[in-house]
Amino acid sequence: MKKVTIIFYLFLISLCASAQNESTIPQTKTVNDSALIKIHALLEDIDFRMHELDRYKLYPTENMYNFLQLDTKTGKIEVVQWSLDDEKEFSATLNDEDLSYDTGCGTFELYPTKNIFQFLLLDKVTGRRWHVQWGFESSKKWIRRIY
Repeated sequence: MKKVTIIFYLFLISLCASAQNESTIPQTKTVNDSALIKIHALLEDIDFRMHELDRYKLYPTENMYNFLQLDTKTGKIEVVQWSLDDEKEFSATLNDEDLSYDTGCGTFELYPTKNIFQFLLLDKVTGRRWHVQWGFESSKKWIRRIY
């Protein structure tokens, strides 16, 4: 991944050089500037993902006190309940199995369905998907691969 970052930086430098050489043409400079902005945003996103700063995501459910916490690298999911009453706050594992093929951070994403207890889990790299059900009882929490 570091090689990709280095290649982007080299590309960025070459764009900067061409932008300086063509400074007499305002339209080209504007095009180059917008390209530089896009490349810079891409590099920041790559750097962010390389350092796994977006590894965990919280997804709201229709129940205002419950969220699903997804490990975007492994596909592991926890049900997280918050409350103003400390005794009612907890988290419970829904899926403790590593579903990844070690493809990196940001691979998994959850999508809600019209049923408040049902979500779809997608591996954005391989296209694999799972049907996820969360609930308050262990028998009502499960995950099943969709083929």
